[in-house]
Amino acid sequence: MSQSEGTGDAEERRPAVRVDTEEIVAAYRKGAITERTAQNRYLKWRRGQQTPIEYLLPRSFRDVVRRWPGYMDAPSGHADLSAAELRQRVTALGPWSVPYRFARGVASIDLDSKLGRESVANHLYRRALINDTVEDSLGDDFAHSSVLDLGCNAGWFTLDLAARGALHVDGVDLRPENIARAEFAREHFGIANAAFAVSDADDLRGGRQWDVVCNLGVLYHVMNPLDLLRGTYELCRRFAIVDTVVHLEPVSAYFLFGDKDVAHASEGREGCELHPTYRGAIETLMFAGFREVVEIVGRGEPAHPLYAAGGRRCFLAIK
Repeated sequence: MSQSEGTGDAEERRPAVRVDTEEIVAAYRKGAITERTAQNRYLKWRRGQQTPIEYLLPRSFRDVVRRWPGYMDAPSGHADLSAAELRQRVTALGPWSVPYRFARGVASIDLDSKLGRESVANHLYRRALINDTVEDSLGDDFAHSSVLDLGCNAGWFTLDLAARGALHVDGVDLRPENIARAEFAREHFGIANAAFAVSDADDLRGGRQWDVVCNLGVLYHVMNPLDLLRGTYELCRRFAIVDTVVHLEPVSAYFLFGDKDVAHASEGREGCELHPTYRGAIETLMFAGFREVVEIVGRGEPAHPLYAAGGRRCFLAIK
């Protein structure tokens, strides 16, 4: 292309294609592709569907009791800080997305607010569902086992598994600010058998393995789901726990969602991400190489609304 051909405004360079924009045919009112975000459009369509909850795997039922981790009752670090100084340090590291109870009445979030109570209920439920499963599945081997927590955020699951007595637990997250929060919590609670590092999950493949890999809330934040689960398979020696949002449509598929706020501590790396259906998550685990997949199902009151509705699932994938 000559220099003269490359000049001119965008309209002049537009291909000569005639289009009809007078009518957009959509499955719902205001359904144009430019209407709000991809997730908004999907949710608007989904509300009009009646899809039953499927269970296609062997299930292991777990009685879920929401309890605060015992290690939060006896913190050993930052004893030299007053309540005001501790609160200042915690606030400076914020905003937090996990509910730590630090010493001297200081907490990472407002535990008495509506959002705070919801966060506590969610995190304590998932702590019991996931970490109880890891500990019980390993049995007597738990004290001799290593664990990797992918996308560990501020270390909620990492520190709890370490405090329960695992040999060593590593937490990695791609956001330095999340790792700074996790390191602060580790120091505050004096948990020596946990370590944290800034790392993308895609950068960990290459030799080292852990007995167990926790892939919690990561699968629906990526654009390479099969590669992520193949990496999870390669990183673990015994089994992985994969906990993820899923969609209920009875097909093996992924939904593309964009417009993600990548500045948020709990989001992924990309502005776009692929969300699996339930069948899609199962088949991707199988294609990744896991020889057996069991679904972990929690029981207990009050029920967790997302798991109870089938919109979030917890899988134990055996290598």
